[in-house]
Amino acid sequence: MKIKKIHQIIQILQKNFCTMNCVVYNRAKYVQGEHDMIKKEEQVIENQGTRHKEYAVLLAVAVIIFDVIFKNTTSTPFLVVINLISLGAILYSAFSVVRHADIFAHRLGEPYGSLILSLSVVILEVSLITAVMTSGSSAAENGGVSPYATLMRDTLYSLIMLVTSGFVGVSLLLGGRKFRTQHVNLAGVTQYLTGIIPLVFVVLILPSVLPSGTYSNGQLLVVAFLSAVLYAVFLIIQTKTHQNLFIYEHEDQDADHEGVPSPHSNIWHGVWLVVHLISVVAITKVDSTPLETLLGNLEAPKALTGLIVAILIFAPEGLGAIRAVLANDLQRAINMYFGSVLATISLTVPAVVIISLLTGNNIVLGLDMVDAMLLIGIFILCQATFASGRTNQVDGVAHLVIFGAYLMMILS
Repeated sequence: MKIKKIHQIIQILQKNFCTMNCVVYNRAKYVQGEHDMIKKEEQVIENQGTRHKEYAVLLAVAVIIFDVIFKNTTSTPFLVVINLISLGAILYSAFSVVRHADIFAHRLGEPYGSLILSLSVVILEVSLITAVMTSGSSAAENGGVSPYATLMRDTLYSLIMLVTSGFVGVSLLLGGRKFRTQHVNLAGVTQYLTGIIPLVFVVLILPSVLPSGTYSNGQLLVVAFLSAVLYAVFLIIQTKTHQNLFIYEHEDQDADHEGVPSPHSNIWHGVWLVVHLISVVAITKVDSTPLETLLGNLEAPKALTGLIVAILIFAPEGLGAIRAVLANDLQRAINMYFGSVLATISLTVPAVVIISLLTGNNIVLGLDMVDAMLLIGIFILCQATFASGRTNQVDGVAHLVIFGAYLMMILS
């Protein structure tokens, strides 16, 4: 009798065990199915995020053909249309360059990510300045004065003011409204300013007090060398010995900083980055004549060309930095802002100096007193803004006040 009961208990246990196995197996299949569906959905999102985004090349080709056909027109309304289309195509291609650079940035992480984006801005700026300089007539054809002698100076000055007063101001204002107070690694900001301020002084302010108002060719080579050396040392600090200075340890870990992933290889993104960069250069080269004619017809200040170039090259990265601020990652935005300024000055000067010497186009670097005072003012404000490592809305408004003064002076 006892044996029979034991046998019944064993049968019941076996039945329950089989039932549990079935439940576990079905649950595992269900979870695996859900996992596969999620992976498929993620793959679809990735493909949607990276597919059909290379139309900028087609637009660039169309705009180049359009500009070549109508580049000799002198009608002001038609020139406005031509330049608006061209500037739109340049901006579209510039966004594409930064988009592919951003993929590398997310894969490498900080501080390498911000460094990649900063270098993409430098490449865009050097390409645009070179394209415009080599498209115009040389200094020998204009009585010893290049028509774009001040282009690098105006572009560097405009980029510095656009970033440090405009984009930084908007970012701090929006971040302050959303999070009240945001934090940044003060030591990292100090390192950026320590590198930027002497370069600004040597490249843009010191030439103003020279009798000739600019450097000789030999002095330009020395300045180019000093700029490159300073940036090389800074790169060692940023990527090797003091990486922690450019990372804020207590940033919002739950914020989404990773962006849209890409299923493509680094080679694929690298090739498309170069293609879009070539598009930017090509459009700029063919549009230089219509733009010069339009600015001449409108009697616009020459410094406006520098502002246009600065907006074109930094707008994509600037918008990305603002998104980082709204995700409560002010440190990454500051790395992008000040990293771009430092890289732009350090690398643009050597590149453009060499190109100018090879092409016979002279360079004028010294700013006038008003512009120099605005530069000094914004760097004093930067020191005060980030002195505590905390920012709020007032800091943003203060930077925008300087930016408003800059716009007032450049358009007057």
